[in-house]
Amino acid sequence: MSDYAKAEEFIRNEVAAITGQPFEQISSSTVLVGTGRVVDSADLVMLLIAAEDFAKETLGATFDWTSDSAMSEARSVLRNVGSLSKHLSELPRD
Repeated sequence: MSDYAKAEEFIRNEVAAITGQPFEQISSSTVLVGTGRVVDSADLVMLLIAAEDFAKETLGATFDWTSDSAMSEARSVLRNVGSLSKHLSELPRD
């Protein structure tokens, strides 16, 4: 399984657990930040903490979700499940 596929499956599982929606209803285009988002800000923080642990433990990478660019909706890697999964899969390995 590719790093992207691992990351997307992980993020989809986390979003499903947080929102109570079935895994099958969460896709790469599921919105995380902005209009139509499926998680509130507290849930997003929980998701990002989990993603940080996933990056370190599974991918051997460091995910810094506190940067200004990550928190900016327009440029954000947090726009949707797919953009976050892509970002995680492309992180440089420690």
